[in-house]
Amino acid sequence: MHEKNTGAIRQDKPWIRGVNLGGWLVLERFITPYFFAITDCTLRGEFTFHPDQIDAPPPTSSNYRLADESCQPVSPYPVEEWTLLKAFADSSSSDSSDSSDSKALAREYMRVHWDNFVTRNDIARLKKEGRVTHVRVPLGHWIMGDIKEDEPWVDGGWEFFERLVGWCREEGIEVWPDIHTAPGSQNGFDNSGVLADVPTCNGWDGVDVDDNNDDASINTDVVLSKNVLRTLKAVQDITAAIAEGNMTDVVTGFGILNEPFVDCDVRVVKEFDNQAFAIVRQNLGEDAAVYIPDMFNSSMWNDGWWTDAEDHSNTFLDSHYYHVFAERPRGLSPRQHIAYVCQRNHRDTVACCYEDENKTTPSQGISRIIGEWSASYDTLVVDKLDVVMAGIAANGTAPEFYREINLKRKAFLRNFVEAQMVTYEAAETGVSRGWFFWNFKMEGGAFAEWDFLRGLKESWIPAIPDPDTSSVDLYGTCENIIFKTSDDESIVHEFPDPSSLDVNNWQGGAIDDDIVVSHGQSLVESREYHSAELKPPGDHNRFGYFGLILVAISLIYYTFFKKGRASQSGYIEVQNISV
Repeated sequence: MHEKNTGAIRQDKPWIRGVNLGGWLVLERFITPYFFAITDCTLRGEFTFHPDQIDAPPPTSSNYRLADESCQPVSPYPVEEWTLLKAFADSSSSDSSDSSDSKALAREYMRVHWDNFVTRNDIARLKKEGRVTHVRVPLGHWIMGDIKEDEPWVDGGWEFFERLVGWCREEGIEVWPDIHTAPGSQNGFDNSGVLADVPTCNGWDGVDVDDNNDDASINTDVVLSKNVLRTLKAVQDITAAIAEGNMTDVVTGFGILNEPFVDCDVRVVKEFDNQAFAIVRQNLGEDAAVYIPDMFNSSMWNDGWWTDAEDHSNTFLDSHYYHVFAERPRGLSPRQHIAYVCQRNHRDTVACCYEDENKTTPSQGISRIIGEWSASYDTLVVDKLDVVMAGIAANGTAPEFYREINLKRKAFLRNFVEAQMVTYEAAETGVSRGWFFWNFKMEGGAFAEWDFLRGLKESWIPAIPDPDTSSVDLYGTCENIIFKTSDDESIVHEFPDPSSLDVNNWQGGAIDDDIVVSHGQSLVESREYHSAELKPPGDHNRFGYFGLILVAISLIYYTFFKKGRASQSGYIEVQNISV
């Protein structure tokens, strides 16, 4: 056993600590905004780039040309991969020869990105500086060429995936790809390839009348739609190509689908899971890791699902935790953010998976993996991204591109990252095997808190611990991290102005946890956590008598003072940019 103050259980398997190579083989605009800032020149095949564009060819290349005033921005800019590729088709005439030419041009444009965004040096740095054990690689369902005539997707990315596997083999990094998109979109998010007006699973799991046939499902009680069946075909095609390419020594795990939304039919998802699992194990071997999505609710899978040690060893329930997609978490103070990790994120992590109803014995089959998390805490990506793209269109430069992070903010980020590492391993329970940070790098400074390599360079992300050492043994308990965190709210710049938003989105809900609301103070007299190490500076010993009063004051403070101050300007004045 490890030291008593950590409560860590000795792992019989090494920890999985990785990063995502997001925004590469599946595009995401907030990761590479300049690539989406296309012009009429782009659509003619006259590709231009911006200074320091992250996926541009090297300046010494004959293909490198800076953007100039002769090229006019396309209005509006594409929002995801579908509309980016469709822009090439829409710019040509409707006859078949022009359509073929436009697709070839779109592929050529994508190859620039595929070739330059992930580099050999990136992989070397991830291993040498970050001590990363794994990379998770989002893949489009179309990557093997399953593209219908009316779809703008282009193939050609597979050769770059193969190149990556070779680099990771040289560095000793394991590769865990995942199918990040699905036909019809499993969630309506931009990272599914197609952005919907509202998040939904209906385009993926909806069943057409023509789909009601005996071949639609192994389980006749659950009929799978054509889009679900087509996703299973993608699982088959991709895993077969991995095996045929002799990559199974490096590609040791596979994610069958990213983030199906909360309104998916659970019966369909579970049937898909079972069939996809069988395909992966048949093609990649009985030891291949398989990770499945939690539908944003890990507790719903704690019903005996995949708990058998023989059939479902080395399987993982994958959860993704962020603090920025709902307004209430963005408005928390620094110490409250840490407490939110220790409380809400911890509860979600340990909600699954167990052998017994009392949650005392970890499952011998499926365990937990946190496939996505970041250091971002106060900025809503989609709203800031609108400002970034408007700035590029107006001025040719992304706002906050060269943004610096001040020392106070870096100090908080370090604690925020360490707390998440400790929490997502949940070493005291034995139900989790590790995590993947999102993302390996970002373009520019507007979303710097998502940039793992930058965090390493600036020391607000620590080098990953040895695979046999739990994070809690190095950084202490999550509760102790609360009290080593300065609660200086000058580093919280909630964006956008919360008064302009509908807080009742799908990730909403009141934050009523006493430890979060009290900025961690209620831990001081807690029997569970009482320790001299937990006492923050100053005289707080009387909190046990006045806890309820302090919680009430905290609520009033948050509701009035904090909300008012949150509307003030952030790092720079980005709201007033001219468009």
